[in-house]
Amino acid sequence: MVVSAYIEQLTDAYAAPTVKQHLAAIRMLFDWLVVGQIVVMNPASSVRGPKHSVKVGKTPVLSAAEARMLLDSIDIDTVVGLRDRALIGVMVYSFGRVSAVAGMTVADYYTQGKRSYLRLHEKGGKHNVVPAHHIAQDYLDAYIASAGISEDRKGPLFRSSGQGRQKSRLLSTSMTPWCALKMVKRRAATSGTTR
Repeated sequence: MVVSAYIEQLTDAYAAPTVKQHLAAIRMLFDWLVVGQIVVMNPASSVRGPKHSVKVGKTPVLSAAEARMLLDSIDIDTVVGLRDRALIGVMVYSFGRVSAVAGMTVADYYTQGKRSYLRLHEKGGKHNVVPAHHIAQDYLDAYIASAGISEDRKGPLFRSSGQGRQKSRLLSTSMTPWCALKMVKRRAATSGTTR
């Protein structure tokens, strides 16, 4: 009853997603207390939160023309430019999230028969295997050949670049999702496709 009254009070002051998040935290706390045999049962298990459904996501989506403009604006005279084009191309043509694409290894881009595939590392340790679009495949092949990383199967596919004078050189460390997102935003701003 106390948990229910608290959730009802929160509903008057906060939006539905916030209230649902509070309720989830309370449920998890009491689940932990039940497992630790501190309380007998979870009093929040039967409490229902407010209904909330999202019809339209908040993530901005590029049109085909904007995506083409973004990809064509990248200078591919350096290995960093080839890497950036390949990373953005994989995200555009596979609908992969930044963290899933940035976390790929060289072995996650592979050929089976006549077809190439991408293994994306999704949330919760899940792997999503998708066929590689032929344009993304061309971008990846050009980048991997220029970077010389085809033999390093366990190494990161999208590697971070150096700083200062070393900026056009790739390191052996993986590009973080945050750095990849900053790069995408920077490239989008340069091409004029920011939203």
